[in-house]
Amino acid sequence: MIERFVLCSRGCQHWGALGAAGVLLRAAADPDPRYLLVLRHPRSHQGGTWALPGGALLPGESALAGALREAEEELGPLPAHIPRAHPPARAYVDDHGQWSYTTLVLDIGTMFEPSAANWETADWTWVSARHALTMPLLPALRAAWPALTDAV
Repeated sequence: MIERFVLCSRGCQHWGALGAAGVLLRAAADPDPRYLLVLRHPRSHQGGTWALPGGALLPGESALAGALREAEEELGPLPAHIPRAHPPARAYVDDHGQWSYTTLVLDIGTMFEPSAANWETADWTWVSARHALTMPLLPALRAAWPALTDAV
């Protein structure tokens, strides 16, 4: 089974036997870009924290394809202006040896309102990089946030 928890060499428990990926959508048309975050449902892994849409990679799936698939599962269909084939503005890999999580930052120009959410997503919001640091972020996202956003 591919979608399951695995234990990495650091002793951490992670979702996705083949690794995982997520997308950080950045509306960069403004001098103070906004980032789309999702609130994880209380019954999900590390529920009650703000995170990125993302999850386990499937066999043969690239990090970008997996991150976009997961984003659509958690937010509903993504607007046509979301880049699907272009290289991301940034890529950040949290490498734990035999397991890794890849975060792809995509510049999208303008914000949009997600049309739906699955059970994993309790809420969503667009925030500045600085404001996100005042929120209860998923611990791994908090650690990566400065590298993803240039947040001070």
